[in-house]
Amino acid sequence: MPQCWTRRPAAVPAAVLPTGRCGRCRWSCLATAPALRLTALVLAAHTGARPEHSTDMDILTRLCGHSPQQTGELLDRLVTTRTLRAWHHNRETDAVSWQLPQPQARTPT
Repeated sequence: MPQCWTRRPAAVPAAVLPTGRCGRCRWSCLATAPALRLTALVLAAHTGARPEHSTDMDILTRLCGHSPQQTGELLDRLVTTRTLRAWHHNRETDAVSWQLPQPQARTPT
């Protein structure tokens, strides 16, 4: 008789769960809501080597699956959680720009 696949998978040990940041990237992996994580991921994909980054609001909202108003609220929450330093929406060009927080200097221990 074939094995039934309705069982729940075994619990993942706490040591396997992410604890804060992904390897070398500066983006927080544990933003509270899935919508916030998706927005952070889309911004990370559009982040370059320059200190200020930008993309069109239309692209950002389409990739995040939200309205421009919802995307603005999510960007505000990313600033509140210090994932972003600041963001701005230029309504004339429909460009959204954002700045990452400054990396914290590590103190020798």
